[in-house]
Amino acid sequence: VSDVEESSDGDEELLIPSHPGEEYDDCACPAERDLMLLGIPFAKDSSDDGWLIVGPGKLKIHPHDKSVQKYSRVIFEEDPRTYVPDRTRYTDGRVTRWGLINLAEEDPFAFVAGFMNMNQQPFLYENSSLIKPLKPDEQFIHLLEKRKGEYLDSSEVQDAKRHAYVLKVELCENEKDVWRRIEVPAAIDLSKFHDQVLVPCMGWARGYHGYVFEDPKDGAVIGPYKYDGYIDMMHVSMTYTKIMDDRAFPLSGILQKEGDAVYYTYDLGDQWEHRIELERIILADEGASRDSRVVLIDGAGACPPEDGNGLDGKSNCGYAEFLSSYKKNRKKLKMKEAVREATRTATNYAKPWMGPPVKFRPLEFDIAFHRRMLQSMLAGPSVKKKNSALKDREAFHESTRACNNCGDRIKVLNKCTACRKVSYCSRECQVEDWKEGGHKKECKRNNKRSK
Repeated sequence: VSDVEESSDGDEELLIPSHPGEEYDDCACPAERDLMLLGIPFAKDSSDDGWLIVGPGKLKIHPHDKSVQKYSRVIFEEDPRTYVPDRTRYTDGRVTRWGLINLAEEDPFAFVAGFMNMNQQPFLYENSSLIKPLKPDEQFIHLLEKRKGEYLDSSEVQDAKRHAYVLKVELCENEKDVWRRIEVPAAIDLSKFHDQVLVPCMGWARGYHGYVFEDPKDGAVIGPYKYDGYIDMMHVSMTYTKIMDDRAFPLSGILQKEGDAVYYTYDLGDQWEHRIELERIILADEGASRDSRVVLIDGAGACPPEDGNGLDGKSNCGYAEFLSSYKKNRKKLKMKEAVREATRTATNYAKPWMGPPVKFRPLEFDIAFHRRMLQSMLAGPSVKKKNSALKDREAFHESTRACNNCGDRIKVLNKCTACRKVSYCSRECQVEDWKEGGHKKECKRNNKRSK
C-alpha cells in the first residue's frame, strides 16, 4: 500500500479551525497557516517531517508547502474513493481535468497567491521521505486512477469490448469542415487508437506531439504516461496535473452506448481538440468480427497545418477563422501565399511519416491517401516517442506484440497470468489457445524454466 492510501494513526491530533480566518500561532508552518485561513481541518502525523493529513482521502501535505491556496477545494473536501463531479458546474456538462474545478474560477485571488509559490513546491515533495512522492492534488488523482482501473474490469466494459464502433471524429469549432467517420473495434487500446488510427485518419504528424483523451463524465485524463519524448509533454503537469496510462485502456472504457463521447486533444501546446462520438454499435452477433477491422469510412476537410507558418491563428478557433476567410478569398494572392507557406513549413505536410511532402489543400479530403496511411500504420508496429539521452537522435519505442491465438495487435492485450510469456486479446482467445493451440503444455514448460 502506498503512503497516499494510508490512514492517519492514533498519534495524530485533529486540528479543526472554528471558522475560516481563525487566528494561528506565529510558529505555525506555511501550510498550517493556509489551511487555518481556509477553515480546513487537518491532522499532524508523528513523523519527524511533521506531515499534515487533510481530507477524507488522508492526503499528505508538506508543512512548508506555500501553494495550499492553489489547490482545488475538492481535494480537501471530497473522498476520492467515492467522488462524483457535479456536471452542472461545467459547460455543456463536460467534466474536465479529473473533476477538479479550476481554482482560478473558484477564487482568483487565492489562485494567484498559490501560483506565485509554485516554483518551490515540487522540490518539497521530491526531497521528502515519502516512498512515492506526490503532491496533494496528484495523491487525490492517484486514488481516482485506481477507481478508474477497477471500472475497466467491470462487466459493462468487458462486454462492450466484443463489439465494433462507428465513430465520428470532429475538429471542435470546425465540425462541418473537418471530420472523419471510422469503424474500429471497441477493444482497441487508446495508445494504438491514437498512433495507428487517429494520426493517419486525421493527418497529424506521427511520434511528434503529445496527446490526451478526456472522459466528459468524470474528467479522467488518459495519455502517454511513461513516454515523455513528445516535444510538448511539459504541459501535462501545468494543464492536467497528472495523466493515466493509456496502454491497456480500451476505448470501451469510455464509450459504451450510442451518443457517448470522448474528447481527444492533440498537441498539448496548441491544443487541437476533437470530439469523438459513438454513432453506432455493431454488435458481435451482427457482423462484428473477432478479428480487428479498422475502416476509414468517410470524411471532410484537410488536417490543419502542424507547427507551420502562414496562418495567422493556431488551435481550433484560429483555424475556424482561417477557413472562413479562405472560403471567401481563396483566389487572392495573400491567401495563396499563406497556403504555400503552410505546405512548406508544417511538419505534417512538409515532413510526413512516409512518402514525399504533401500539399495543404484546406477544403479537400483525399480519402485514398489517408486510407493508404492508415493501412501502412496498421501493418507496421505501434510507435511511442521516448525521451532520448542523445539530443541529436529521435528515439521511438516500437511494438509488434500480438495475441498469441488470433494475432490481433491493436486490441488491449493481457498476459497469461501463469507464465507471463504470451498475451491474449480476449478470454475466448486464451481458452481456445489453451485447449487447441498448445499453450497448456507451453505454459507448463515456461513455468519450469522460470523456476
